[in-house]
Formats: sequence, structure tokens, C-alpha cells
Amino acid sequence: MKKNVLKRIFNLSWLIVAALLTFTACSDDDDDNGDPDEILLEGMYISGTATGGETLKIDADQIIEPGSDFTIKETRSGMKYQIHYLVAGDVMFKEVVGTTQVEYGVSNVADSTQTMETGEPFDYQRGELVADGTTAFTVAQAGLYYIITDKTTMNFWIMKINNFEISATGDKATFVSGDATGATFVAEGVDIRAAFKLRMNTGWKIIANDVAYDGTSVDVEDHVRMVTSYGGSIAVMTPDGDDITVDNGGKLLDFTFTWTPGSRGIAGFVGTTVQGDDLPPLAFPTEMYIIGASIGGWSWDTDAIQMIPVHSNPHLFWKNVWIESGVTDAGFKFCEEKAWGKDFGVDADAGATDGVYAKGTQNVPDVDESGSYLVVINLEENTVEVNPAKVYGMGPVFGDDAWAGTTEFTVDNVAGTVYSPAFTASDNLRMYFKAATLTNADGDPVDWWQAEFNVYDGAIVYRGTGNDQDAVAVTAGQVVTLDFSDDTGTIQ
Repeated sequence: MKKNVLKRIFNLSWLIVAALLTFTACSDDDDDNGDPDEILLEGMYISGTATGGETLKIDADQIIEPGSDFTIKETRSGMKYQIHYLVAGDVMFKEVVGTTQVEYGVSNVADSTQTMETGEPFDYQRGELVADGTTAFTVAQAGLYYIITDKTTMNFWIMKINNFEISATGDKATFVSGDATGATFVAEGVDIRAAFKLRMNTGWKIIANDVAYDGTSVDVEDHVRMVTSYGGSIAVMTPDGDDITVDNGGKLLDFTFTWTPGSRGIAGFVGTTVQGDDLPPLAFPTEMYIIGASIGGWSWDTDAIQMIPVHSNPHLFWKNVWIESGVTDAGFKFCEEKAWGKDFGVDADAGATDGVYAKGTQNVPDVDESGSYLVVINLEENTVEVNPAKVYGMGPVFGDDAWAGTTEFTVDNVAGTVYSPAFTASDNLRMYFKAATLTNADGDPVDWWQAEFNVYDGAIVYRGTGNDQDAVAVTAGQVVTLDFSDDTGTIQ
């Protein structure tokens, strides 16, 4: 009897051990196949040969703006993005809602090249998601990809990430290596002396002119623009974040941006810098342009206004412009060429002190009242000044025999003109602009003649970097009236 009991105990023990071994083996198999609970979480996914058989989630909120107002930045329900490394192959889309899974194929896939709001043209693909479809999306090249899905419109966008551009300099951190475990982008020898943002593939955003901002309107009066520029810091990049600043320590900098999978969107990137050679002497551009809706529009071809250089001060540019308050997409920016890429603006978040902003990447904000404003760029101080115009007369014509230059003209924002008091003597007319940031490299005000101009045959002509202008004789009792909207003037 005892033998039978012992035998039963022995057999039962082996059954327990066998069960434990079986449970352990099953657990090991589950680990090899990934966590099955993860793919049951709600959201959009991709999988296929291009993902190496892995199921990858698209779960970061995509920041968007309407085409009518670039100052609005928000998210929209159902529009998500993610960054994943893909190899050449196919992918299908899958959406999980509760316990239901819907497979999506693709249709109407097209190649697109964007030239607006970017330093250089960049390429991406877009298409439509088809529920229960069987056509997969084809990934042609291995690389790191930016993937957007929009449940509201059933559109998707896929863009290979080739670089991150440093907006203040135009230098690009380019892709140097990567796989599913991580990727690296590098820019070497960057001469960075100002705040900047990072622009994916040199673009501020992906523009979808045929997709309504709200995703539901039939008439696309206000299209959607998907932000692909980043601020904050190079260590913690955020979509459309504050301007980034780095301490160059008087050296050229090497930038390295490392991507690690597992984070939501751009949070997977971390940037670092290493100092290199000493900074070279500062070089200034020879031309500068203003562009923006507040001064006429955002087209470089038709709306750009060239600024005036300052004699003997290559770091200064100025221009008196008419700024219209309250226009759609208000604001303006600057660039040394008629193109996006090296453009800059101001640090609008920090605001202005007496009309003077720190140079940055945001649009110069709208003004309270429409009128004639003097805009000054000082590249030594990295400032942008926007203040009501101040025009002065100089010399005996204004009873100023001491050449003190204290006769201020009247700004008439109703008529859109600036006019002088009546001349008190017959002599040669001399006029100039004055502004707080029209200063030389030592920080002292420039000489008055370095911001001089005059009227010839009804046209305003600026001295700029040239020599003395030809004399303009006037008669006592006359008045000079100036219209800076079209650079015309009368003396009568």
C-alpha cells in the first residue's frame, strides 16, 4: 500500500514538473514573437516586409496649421505621425479600434515634390487608405521615414528623411548610417551665431493644397499644412518649438543627431555638439530682402522688397515700408536672397523692447496700426527693429546752419505720406533716417549721411553704399512729400 502511495506521489511530481516546463516553453515562444497585447492597443500600425515583419505603431500627434493663418498650431483628431526605419519592401496599414482590426491597402499613390516653404525642393509620396484593400505600399529604398496618417480624410504621406537643416546657416545634418535599431545624422564645421530651428529635408512643413484643414469641408478654401520644423533644444526637440540656441564657445560646431526607436515621433532624436576650429571673421551678406503678407505678400517673385545697405557698415540694412495691420497671415521675414533657405525673422515669443526684437525664426508680428515703419536689421547685434518712421532734414534749408539734423518730418498715415515743414531758405535739400539700432560695430550711431536719400525726377533714390549724391536745389517755402510705398516724392 505504501509503495502505491509513493508511486502515485512520484508520478504526480513528474506531471507538475512537466507542466511547469511546458508553461516556461510557451512563455519563451511568446517573447520571441513580441508582446501580443501591444498590437491590440488602439491606433494605426504598419507591417510588412519593409518593417522586417514587425508591427510598428503610428502614434505621435501631428502638428498642423491652416493655410490662412500660420500663427495657428494645433492637432486634429485622427492625424498621427511616426518615424520608423524601413527597408526596401512592402507595407500594409492596420487600425485597431477596441477589439476590431481593420486592414488597409493603398490607392492613388503619387510622387510629390514641394518647392514652397522650403530651402530646397524635397520629395515625398502620398496616397489614400482603402479599408480591406489588398494593394500594399512599396518602399523603394531603405532609410528613416516620416509617416503621416489622417483617419478623417483617409490620406497618408510618407517621406524619407535625408537631412535636418539648421535654419540660421543652411547647413544640413545628413543621414550617415542607420538601421532598425537607430540612425545618425551629422553636420560638421557649422558657423552658428544665432538662434535657429531644425527643418526636416529643409522644409518648414508639408503642404496639402487639396486637403481641407478641418478634414471635412468639401471646398478646400483653407488647406492643411503639416509642420516638419522643430525647436526647443537639440537635446529635446519639439514640433514648432521655441528657437534653439547653442553656445559655440567661439568655435565651429559639429552637430550629431541620433535617432533611437521606441519614442513618439521627434522625441526619438537627441542632438549633441562638439567644438572644432576657431570661428572665422564674421562675413555679412551684400543684399537683404523683406517678404510677408503685412508688406504685400509671400511670393519672392512679386512681393520681395530690397533693403538699403549702409555706407561703411556692412552689418546694417534698413528700409521704410508701409505695414498693413490685420491682414491674413500677418507678419514678414527676411533673407539675403529671394528664396527660402537662409531666411530669418525674430524671437516673437520674447517680444520687443522699444520696437527692437532679437533675431530669430518667427515672423515679425503684426503691428497695431497700419502705417509707415522703418525696419532695421543689425547683424552685429542680431536685432530687428520695427518702429514708426522717423525722417529728418539736415542743413540750412531747414534753418539748421549748425547741421544738427533735428528737423523731424510729419508722418501722415491717412494719406500714406511723410512730408517736411516748409523750407526756410533756398539751398540744397538733405534728408536722412534715424533709428536706435542704426549703429556701427562699436555700438555708436552711424553718421547721418550713411542713411541718406533724396528725390530725383519724382523718384526716391537712396545713397546706400555710394558716394555723395548730386545736389538737389530747392526754394524757400517749398515742401518735400515722400511716399515710401512706391518710393516716389514731390518737391513743390
